Amino acid sequence: MSIGKSVFRFAAMGKGKLSLAAGLVVLLFAASIAYAHATVLWCYVENDTVFVEAFFMGGNKVQNGKIFVVDKDGEKLLEGVTDKEGLFQFVSPVQDDLSIVLRIDSGHGADFKLLKQDFLDAAQEAASKKTP
Repeated sequence: MSIGKSVFRFAAMGKGKLSLAAGLVVLLFAASIAYAHATVLWCYVENDTVFVEAFFMGGNKVQNGKIFVVDKDGEKLLEGVTDKEGLFQFVSPVQDDLSIVLRIDSGHGADFKLLKQDFLDAAQEAASKKTP
């Protein structure tokens, strides 16, 4: 196929189909950018310490992300900031249902729910490691 024929076929698509194709390309590009900047928040309990890991879907760590710990009544218990590895940890002031909230200056964020059962499971696991 010569260049002239392919240009003719492209022009023959018509303005409507060409606009639709261009719109789809822009939409897919925007979706891929949004996906790459989506944040993930992972939390787990060991003994009475909560470990928080924050990263972007692309694998980059969330540095200086603001972490808020909120109890089941909506009261803020503590706050902190993720380190250069996207990590934050704290000794929980209560062993009950908690929301761990991540907020980033660019408007991104994520939430993670820790349940009272997570603390109970961690305590049971710690106890089983101590018992021979």
